[in-house]
Amino acid sequence: MVSARDAGSPTWQAERMTGALLLDMDGTLIDSESMWHEQMRAFAREHRIEWTTADAHWTTGRPMVEWAERMRERGVALERPAIIATIASAVADGVREDVPWLPGSLALLDRVAAAGIPAALITNATRENAAALLDAAPAGALRFAVTADDVARSKPDPDPYATAIARLGADASACIAFEDSSSGARSAVAAGARLWFLTTQLPESPVPAERTLGTLADVDIDQLFAQLA
Repeated sequence: MVSARDAGSPTWQAERMTGALLLDMDGTLIDSESMWHEQMRAFAREHRIEWTTADAHWTTGRPMVEWAERMRERGVALERPAIIATIASAVADGVREDVPWLPGSLALLDRVAAAGIPAALITNATRENAAALLDAAPAGALRFAVTADDVARSKPDPDPYATAIARLGADASACIAFEDSSSGARSAVAAGARLWFLTTQLPESPVPAERTLGTLADVDIDQLFAQLA
């Protein structure tokens, strides 16, 4: 692992940064969307409701209460929290068993940890899902997670990103948010962060992005850290 002294360009120092890294989870750090879709289909079969491929793709990036309510409308006789907990727990178990890291994710997190860059995880998933990712990430890379359990309104509302920025004590306009979904992109921009959009789910950002990239493997990490200075 690169030491904090050697990591990156001499033009920046982590302790002098006014910005921070804000990282989405599903579709940004890990390739877990298919896991969510699989567990939703399994849940739908168990409860004998229709759940199509179109339904599964509709859920990407949306607040969990929305797809849980759609399942209730289709005939699931459970409350929304119970639906969410069942599916989210199954996905968390899958991540713990074998983390589906996307290209460049671990390399970036290694460098973040070594250099002491302030960074947080921002996700519409549950606290249990975030914990599975935090446990797998390099020690010290992600300081905390803001999840659907921690805010009154999930993405696309700015609340998740605004909460993370405040907890990090960062300047929103100097923060860089990595997102791959429409709701996530809108949330980050509405909170005042700079958006670097990843095309793992969509061909382009629904709102103006400072940069558009394929995956985190396309990020010049030294340049990224310099942008936060």
